[in-house]
Amino acid sequence: MSIMNEKILIVEDEDTLCESLQRVLRREGYEVDIADSAETAVRLLEQYSYDLIITDIILPGISGIELIARYREQKPGQKVVIMTAYASLETAVEALKVGALDFIVKPVIHDEIKRIVKKALGH
Repeated sequence: MSIMNEKILIVEDEDTLCESLQRVLRREGYEVDIADSAETAVRLLEQYSYDLIITDIILPGISGIELIARYREQKPGQKVVIMTAYASLETAVEALKVGALDFIVKPVIHDEIKRIVKKALGH
C-alpha cells in the first residue's frame, strides 16, 4: 500500500507550526489539510475522511479532546494523535481515554512527528 494517498488532518491554531508540519508531512508523501479550530475541523470532517487526525488540545472554542471524543462517536476507528505543549499525566490519560494512539509534546521535532505518523498509520 502506497502512502501517497493517505490523508492527514492537522488541527492547530498556531500558523507557523501548522505550516511547518504540513510541509514536513507533504514531503513524506501524505495529503495534508489544516484547520485552525475544532469548528473548522468539524466542517472538513463532514466533507472528507482522513487516515489520521493530529490535533492540539488547546484550541479556540472546543478543545482537541472534545473534538476527538465527539468525532469518534461517529467514526470509532478514527486514528488520532494529540499534540500538547503541556504534557502531564492528566493530559496523557485524557488523550488515551478518547482513543489517541500517541501524543506529541511541543515543541514538535520533525523526525519524531514523522516516526509517530508512520507508526499511527501502521507503516
